[in-house]
Amino acid sequence: MDDQDIKTLRAPRTIARTLGRLHESRGHAWLIPGDDPDFQGQVQVVGNEPDVARLILDCPEPVTLRHLLAARQVRVQAVIDGLLTWFHTADIRIDRDGDDCYLAIGWPEIMHRLQRRAAFRIDLPPDVPGTLAFCLPGKRQVTSGEVVNLSATGCAVSFTRKDDPGFAIGSEVNAARLKVSDAIDTRLEFSVRNRRPGVGSSLVYGLEFNALPPLVSQAIDRAVMHFQRLRLTRE
Repeated sequence: MDDQDIKTLRAPRTIARTLGRLHESRGHAWLIPGDDPDFQGQVQVVGNEPDVARLILDCPEPVTLRHLLAARQVRVQAVIDGLLTWFHTADIRIDRDGDDCYLAIGWPEIMHRLQRRAAFRIDLPPDVPGTLAFCLPGKRQVTSGEVVNLSATGCAVSFTRKDDPGFAIGSEVNAARLKVSDAIDTRLEFSVRNRRPGVGSSLVYGLEFNALPPLVSQAIDRAVMHFQRLRLTRE
């Protein structure tokens, strides 16, 4: 597996929102003992407790549960928003409610996501204005750049040299506003995936949206398809 295809999440807020999405989608998780993958089990996600930073899962069958509890580390793996996501933990506790058994798993400090760009991406037509505005961490001044391409999962944004935000790869911004023509006007969070030279002296950053609500993702996807049809009618 190419390391460039794996994104590492370290921001507690992003990890919390990602696990929240797993619970909201009524997802399943695979529990894989680090030293004995033959005893992995798939279980239902039944709860998420932000106050104590724990994910609640159904218990697997007894043999698998015994191997999980004996393992020094367990890999918790799930598909979240279409991306394979996983973390490793030794923080597993059994909770019982009558005859029912649950596993309470502590939220991790680090998660990994396998990146596969499945969303269609399009360059914005020249007459379609798009901006992404945000405040850099620790600063009150608003910085904005020009959106040059867009998909339901991310965008590329161009900055002049004097407005270069100086992002490091992996940086996260928790409050941004994306506005594209009259089709999109939404607040979101993003991570920086890459940085490259743009036209002339400009710089372009490739950004990935973090834990978009489904309705926002669908609205962006519809706008992308609209811009694609618009482009085709002009060719």
